[in-house]
Amino acid sequence: MNYLATEQLENLNFIRDILQQSGLKNIQNITRLQSGSRSVAYYADDYIIRFPKAEIIWQTMQREKMIIDTIYPYLMPYFESKIHKIELIESQYPFSVSQRFYGKICDGRSESEYAVLYQNLTSKQQAKLAQDIAMFFHLMHQIDYKPLNIPTPTETIDNWDVTLREDFDFAAVQQALLSHGIDLNEYKVTLPNTEQALCHNDLSGSNILLNDKQDNVLAGIIDFGNVVIMPKYQDFFPLYKIHRQLAIDSLKEYNKITSSKIETKQTDYIVLAYIGYGIYKTNNKPSPYFIKLLKPFL
Repeated sequence: MNYLATEQLENLNFIRDILQQSGLKNIQNITRLQSGSRSVAYYADDYIIRFPKAEIIWQTMQREKMIIDTIYPYLMPYFESKIHKIELIESQYPFSVSQRFYGKICDGRSESEYAVLYQNLTSKQQAKLAQDIAMFFHLMHQIDYKPLNIPTPTETIDNWDVTLREDFDFAAVQQALLSHGIDLNEYKVTLPNTEQALCHNDLSGSNILLNDKQDNVLAGIIDFGNVVIMPKYQDFFPLYKIHRQLAIDSLKEYNKITSSKIETKQTDYIVLAYIGYGIYKTNNKPSPYFIKLLKPFL
């Protein structure tokens, strides 16, 4: 198998030939999408096509498909037509294909035909989004993962709780936050919930697709490549990258339907620890990324 070279990425006729040779004939419109360092994505009529950039990424895509196929029945019928199912095509240039979700990402970038700001959603849309995210986490976390043989990750999986790192220095992190008027001690909980669960682990704004034209705003949930068994409180961390209020509201709704509740302070704590750790590690010269995460706490 081969992987796309830089000079091939913008050659849409070349991409069209790959798709046709793989059975996707009569594709009319192909548009390259903004994508990260791991894959190259295209709209192809009503499909989304992703080409991995390396063998290890193709292995991750294979793992993702196995996970989605395994957990999909547990998420039905509530999330029917909202879970990103993929098929893998092992051609000369391997790729994944999935139905296109018509929604916008919500990762903080300016409003456009591709993006929406959480702050610009109506209060009804924000409330429904929190309810749906809470239900998604609840259904995921209820899955008995032990007999499912969830495959081991082929790549390093993000662990958002920096307090678990060997080089985490509470005093230094606390001091970094105190310089911004926040005392990390005030967010400590006596009995944190450390229950293990099957977690999406990356429900950030680029993996939530929204239709801002309707009250039932959630259009799709994508990218199950980071799914892993971990303490379930960590699943709420990526929501803070959208907006702290969304994380708080989702956790509030989650606690209404779960028998294993999580305190808001616990998720606030790991986010603040993450921010303070970042500030400390950058010699107290935080990037705009950390300042943006910190702002809702001030």
